Amino acid sequence: MKPLKIFLLLIFITHNSFAQCWTQIAAGDNHSLALKSDGTLWAWGQNDQGQLGDGTIINRVVPTQIGTDTDWSTIDAIGFNSMALKSNGTLWTWGANYYGQIGNGSFGSGAFNSTPTQVGNDSDWIKISTGGIKTFALKSNGTIWGWGYNIEGHLGLGNTDNHSTPFQIGTDTDWVEIKASLNQTMSIKGNHTVWGWGLNKEGSLAIGNPNDFIAIPTQVGGNNIDWQKLDSGGCCSTKMIKTDGSLWAMGSAANGNLGTGGTVDVNTPTRVGTDNDWKTVTTDLHSCAIKNDGTLWVWGFNFFGQLGDGTNTVKTLPTQIATNQTWLMVKAGFQYTLAISSDHSLYAWGRNTSGQLGDGTLVNKNVPTLIGNSCPLSTPNFDNLKSIRTFPNPSNDKVTLQYILTQEGLVNVSITNSLGQLISSRTEKNNSGEQNQTVDLSSFSQGIYFITLQTDNLRNTIKIVKE
Repeated sequence: MKPLKIFLLLIFITHNSFAQCWTQIAAGDNHSLALKSDGTLWAWGQNDQGQLGDGTIINRVVPTQIGTDTDWSTIDAIGFNSMALKSNGTLWTWGANYYGQIGNGSFGSGAFNSTPTQVGNDSDWIKISTGGIKTFALKSNGTIWGWGYNIEGHLGLGNTDNHSTPFQIGTDTDWVEIKASLNQTMSIKGNHTVWGWGLNKEGSLAIGNPNDFIAIPTQVGGNNIDWQKLDSGGCCSTKMIKTDGSLWAMGSAANGNLGTGGTVDVNTPTRVGTDNDWKTVTTDLHSCAIKNDGTLWVWGFNFFGQLGDGTNTVKTLPTQIATNQTWLMVKAGFQYTLAISSDHSLYAWGRNTSGQLGDGTLVNKNVPTLIGNSCPLSTPNFDNLKSIRTFPNPSNDKVTLQYILTQEGLVNVSITNSLGQLISSRTEKNNSGEQNQTVDLSSFSQGIYFITLQTDNLRNTIKIVKE
C-alpha cells in the first residue's frame, strides 16, 4: 500500500505544480488578468466595476479563477475593463461601460458587466485591445472594428459619435496588429506600415501638431515599411520595434518614459539606444522590454517601485533587472508590472493598493515578487504550442501564420492540399513567444489547403482558403 500512497502523492504534486504554469498576462489600472496552461482564466485586484469578472464587486488580493471554462486563448485589460477571446474565436468583455465600451448595446455608469459576456455571435475574432474607454478587435479577414468612446475621433470612424456595438473601421482588410491606450490607438498593416488615430497628446501619434486629434487611421512613422511590434499606453506614449530588432519611442518623455535619456517630448519616432535585439515592449507611465536573450529591461516612472530594480528612482535609459533568470513576457500596468519567467512562473511588482500584485497583501514591492508557487517545466505534458491563427483567411495572395511558443523549440510547418498531398514542409528553431510567418499563396491554385504545425509534444492543423 505504501508505493501506491507515494504514487498518488507524486500525481498530486505534479498536478498542483503544473496548475501554476502561466501563459498570458494583462494589467489594467488596478486589476490583473492571467491565463494558465490549462486554458483557465484568473483575475485579481480592484473590482468596483466588475472588471475581475467573478460576478461580484469585491476586490481580490490573490489570483481567483473566473468561471470554469478551459478554452480562453487571449486576454487584455486596461482602466476598469477586461476582454478576452476563446479558442473558438468568440469575443467576451466585462467591466465598466460608461461609453458603451463593452459592446453590448448599452452604456452608462450602472451598465457594467461583472461576468464575461459575449459580444455578438461572430466567431472570427483574432486580436483584441482595450483602451479602457474604447475597445478594438481584428477579425480573421483582416478587418478592424471599434466601439465605445469617440468624442475625439478615438474610434477612427471619421466622426465623433460614441458607439455601443462594434463598427468596422474603414474597408481595409490587411490589419494585423492593434494596440489602444486611453488617448491614442496604433495599428500595423500586413505591409509593416504603422497607422494611428485618436488624440495626438504630447505627439504620441507623430501626426501633425501635438494635442490635435485624428479621426481616421493615418499612416505614421514616415513611409517606413519595417515596423513589426508596438505598444501604446499611459497618458500618451508609443513604443515600436522594427523588423531589424531596433526599438523606437514617441510621445511623452515625462519621467524618462521614452528611454532615450531625455525628458523632452518627441512627435516623431526616435530610436532608443543602438541595440538590435529587442523582442517585445510594453508601456504605460513606465516601460518594460525583453530582448532576444530573455533579459528584462525597464525605464521611466518608478515612484511605486514598478521598475523592479529595488529602488524608487526614475530611470531615463533601459536598465536591466532580475539578472538571475530569463523572461518570456512582461506587461506594464498603471504603476505596477506583471511578468512571466522562462519557467512560466508569475511575478509582480510596483503599486499594490488594491491587491493587483496578487501576493495576498496591499504592500507595494520594488523587486519582482513570485506570486504563488514556481512552475517547473519538467512535466512532459506541458503544451508548448498555443494560440494558432492565420489571417487574412480567405486570401488570394499571402497569409500570416501566427502562433505562440511557450518555450524555445523546433517547429515543423507543412502545407497539404485537400487531397492530402504535401505541398511544402520546413523545420526551424523558434524562440519562445509570439511567432509570425508569412505564407505565400500566390502560386497556389484556388481551393482549400491545410497548414500543420508540429512540435515535440503537440500537433495542430488549420484550414486556409486560397481565393
